[in-house]
Amino acid sequence: GDGHTEALKVEYDPTKTSYEALMTRFFAEASAHKSKPQYMSAVWAQNAEQRATAERIARQSGKPIPVLDAKQWHDAEEYHQHYIDKQYGRR
Repeated sequence: GDGHTEALKVEYDPTKTSYEALMTRFFAEASAHKSKPQYMSAVWAQNAEQRATAERIARQSGKPIPVLDAKQWHDAEEYHQHYIDKQYGRR
């Protein structure tokens, strides 16, 4: 591979849900299995508070899913944007 990781950027409204709730849901549904490095499940925390929350929930889940420090974000090429919508005719 070229060293990239497929990623999904989640933006949320903390007045409607908490980061803890997001992480609880993520770790409940994420798979620790990775067929290729670019398809691994992981969390890229934006700050120390998010990292501590994600690491605590990761430990509680028992899943060996890494919690990493966020790096600079790069959007994928346009043809990768809104993939699910495009796949299923929603766009």
